[in-house]
Amino acid sequence: MKHDFHPLKTEAGEFRVALNLTALGDRAWEVLSFSQQLGFEAPQFKTYVDGVGSPETWAVILQQSYRYDADPRLVVDPWDEQLHELWQACEPDACLKVQIAANLEECRLTA
Repeated sequence: MKHDFHPLKTEAGEFRVALNLTALGDRAWEVLSFSQQLGFEAPQFKTYVDGVGSPETWAVILQQSYRYDADPRLVVDPWDEQLHELWQACEPDACLKVQIAANLEECRLTA
């Protein structure tokens, strides 16, 4: 079975926020609902199979495309408050549960 989604890989100019529903466990739907309240997009559910063959279910809640040379302040900064609140909702170990990636020339952000 082929899976094209990889939580760490983005196209040039892409800004994406994804939730690892597998890592969130019992809290997945609560956090997903909260993301909707924060103004994120309707989720696109994706499957990622890690290096040991374990499948993970991800919800892409924001996926936008810009020019690669776009000013990151105009792309990422408008989402700062929502990203902070989402990150807090995914604690502890938010770095395993939420993936924020901006593939822009001036801003190679992966958190």
